[in-house]
Amino acid sequence: MRTIEELTTAGSGFLFFFILFILSIVIAVAFHCIRQQLPTNISNDTGDAITNSDHSTITVEPFVDESNLCSYPKLLNSKAKFYDSSSSDSCCSICLVDYKESDSLRVLPDCGHFFHVKCVDPWLTMNLTCPICRKSFVGRV
Repeated sequence: MRTIEELTTAGSGFLFFFILFILSIVIAVAFHCIRQQLPTNISNDTGDAITNSDHSTITVEPFVDESNLCSYPKLLNSKAKFYDSSSSDSCCSICLVDYKESDSLRVLPDCGHFFHVKCVDPWLTMNLTCPICRKSFVGRV
């Protein structure tokens, strides 16, 4: 015959695993519900198309259009130090990856900050400010 102490220990273990099982189900359901609310398809082309969970498409106009974006100076990292000798940035502030000599960088007007072209172009299609100093380019578009 088992003692009361043995039964209490076995019941505590069962209760612990039962609560853990219920908690994991609640977390999985919450994750699924949150995931359903997020946009399922986002592209970085001009005129972004966002498809919601109900499959309706919303068109979002970019802040900086392609022609203005191409007017911002673009140069290789090896030439950037000659362009602005005061800049001591060794990595892109958007992706946080160190610049390589062969990287193509875009120089933002007015503030002169450098970024990878592949990082800053999508940024500028959704924001109208420099990622570092938040200087606005409203008058430039």
